[in-house]
Amino acid sequence: MFNFNFDWTASMKAMKALVTQSYEWGAPIEGFVKTGAITAKDYKEITGDTYEAGTSTSVEKPKA
Repeated sequence: MFNFNFDWTASMKAMKALVTQSYEWGAPIEGFVKTGAITAKDYKEITGDTYEAGTSTSVEKPKA
């Protein structure tokens, strides 16, 4: 009924490819590290920069 021998390797490779594509399109990817979708090492490989926890690249909305 359930496959408890699931290999996460393929899923994690697909996630890293998705994040890499997002970065290439100009999207910030720090949130992916915060949620655990990629590691800080993956972040370094993708961006060339060291991931620093607590760094935010969110854009503030202008006040109305």
